[in-house]
Amino acid sequence: MRDLPRNVDLGLLDQAIQDAIEAGVRESALDTVLIEPLHRALRGMDEVLKTDMRIWHWLTVVRYPDVVWYRWRGSVPADAEEGFVRGNGRRPVPAVRFLGTPSINGHGRNTFARLFFAAERLVGAGDSDYALVRRLFNSQELHLGISDREYGLLPQVSRVLTRQLADLPDQQVRAGVRNLNALGGSICLDLLDEAEIENLVSADPVQASRRV
Repeated sequence: MRDLPRNVDLGLLDQAIQDAIEAGVRESALDTVLIEPLHRALRGMDEVLKTDMRIWHWLTVVRYPDVVWYRWRGSVPADAEEGFVRGNGRRPVPAVRFLGTPSINGHGRNTFARLFFAAERLVGAGDSDYALVRRLFNSQELHLGISDREYGLLPQVSRVLTRQLADLPDQQVRAGVRNLNALGGSICLDLLDEAEIENLVSADPVQASRRV
């Protein structure tokens, strides 16, 4: 086993998790509390480590398994199998919330990777304003819509969709995501700036495509 090329200090993340759990923060509210300390702790890692799913598996399975249960179940089960199979009178917790594959889908499902990579696209390496990424996780429908699509890897697309759609009802979020997805096959989104992408986020894909 070789040492990591850089030390990572998880002290502030440990404290944020402890404070949140003691304060009774549960389920989706944990997302907005943990985004900033998680991203600040890990954003200095080498790129090869950020995309190594073993890092994220270690965080969820070894270091912070209780956070996964609190996020998706609301409580820690006495028996892990009970949490996976029956839940707590709610949906059981899928194993992918602890694991996840090295793919867009895997990054969007692992409990910690989903927060980190959203912050990477919306905050970046040197910025310190986490308001936009918190807005994203106030709309779970939007986060799923972005994380399941290749265009979600483009920071400018993530920023525009979050600004335009995060505060809307789920039905309008789905429509906006679908419309941009329909245009992605004929328009090279990675060559557009944010103003041009804003023109595409429209209820009418045909009308929007004429604006570019």
